[in-house]
Amino acid sequence: TIPEGAPPGTLLSVPVRGGSESIKVRVPDGLGAGSTVVLTQPDGSEEWNMQVKTVVPADPGPEEYGEYGMGQTGMEAGGVNGFAGAQPPPDYPDYPEYPEQGQMAPYLPQDPQPTAGLEAHVAYTVRLDTTVGVIDIIVRPDWAPHGTRRFLDLAHAGDLSELSFYRAIKGCIVQFGLPAKRPWPPIPDDPPTGVPFLLGAVSFAAIGENTRRSTLFICIGDMSHMLGQKSWETPIGAVAESSLDVLEYIDTGYGDIAEFGGCGPDTSRINGEGNGYLQANFPNLSYIRAAWPLDWSPEEEAANGYAAP
Repeated sequence: TIPEGAPPGTLLSVPVRGGSESIKVRVPDGLGAGSTVVLTQPDGSEEWNMQVKTVVPADPGPEEYGEYGMGQTGMEAGGVNGFAGAQPPPDYPDYPEYPEQGQMAPYLPQDPQPTAGLEAHVAYTVRLDTTVGVIDIIVRPDWAPHGTRRFLDLAHAGDLSELSFYRAIKGCIVQFGLPAKRPWPPIPDDPPTGVPFLLGAVSFAAIGENTRRSTLFICIGDMSHMLGQKSWETPIGAVAESSLDVLEYIDTGYGDIAEFGGCGPDTSRINGEGNGYLQANFPNLSYIRAAWPLDWSPEEEAANGYAAP
């Protein structure tokens, strides 16, 4: 049965025959809370088949959603040290070309514009090529137009490349975005939509209302019981189902950051010393080699007559 707070596209973890094993399925389009589906597995097959049994239409209007936020520090400060050895592997010859980090000027915000153009597109895909595999993120403008546009801008500008998952808490979240490559102004909080923080949810980290800048996290467990109550806690998208297994390989050995009592990095030192500090003291961290949108660019958006949010 589809639970409350699980709109179409939400990834659910379903126990197999009431046991400890579970499978991951996405809520089909058009199914709302109370709908039922039946999952069957043919003998000798590893594949599962889904059959819709009862349909309760999904609410077409805006839902009461919240966003994730476990606290974040040091988002404003920047560093320019790159990740040593983060070169494009042979399997990915078409990396975008980015300017050297030290040449990056502060991002200059535009006057607020209508977001209708961005929201008209159902979803975009941003690819993270990491040291543990490729993670594709499905970005949803209808969930968070301001957050979506900032994430696309960050990826397009190269500001998410050569960054570590410096805060990685097993079963909870992995966070990235430091050291910032340039100052980014804060963006407004997005209206609440009620999208839960389930496995694979992607969101900005923030320290309060209207403070989201350039630091993000991915849920590597179901965090809906902890996140979504604050105005800045809004998922901007979710990891593609084909990439979910990669999340299991992100190193979580160091745990939380030092500011929160963990054995992980000190964010003030990340901001001040860059990736050199991380490589010297936390050599097992996983990294994002490069990140870029697969199907979006500001030039194409402008050509289509869409304005930035």
